[in-house]
Amino acid sequence: MSEATAGWLMLAAAALTFVVGGVSRLFIGRRRESRAVRRLVHTFRRTGIAKVLFGRFEDDVLDDDELDTMILMPAIVLSCGLCLTALFLLGYDTLV
Repeated sequence: MSEATAGWLMLAAAALTFVVGGVSRLFIGRRRESRAVRRLVHTFRRTGIAKVLFGRFEDDVLDDDELDTMILMPAIVLSCGLCLTALFLLGYDTLV
């Protein structure tokens, strides 16, 4: 697989990550009062990964700032990292 092919695939993955993060935030934000969403968020908060990344949570409040911090910001950071790596791979031939 060439650098350009890997770059285009990573660019597509970055776009997909951004869209999935935005749609997930929108879906959970509109259904924050449902029992299934509260159970999902509560289960996620108890995992070790969530405790390391986000710290301890005081209560089960699902306000907009908390949802942005928990869902949207990691998706944006991940998609930006993939996009920068893809742009480097796409421009690698011009550097060499």
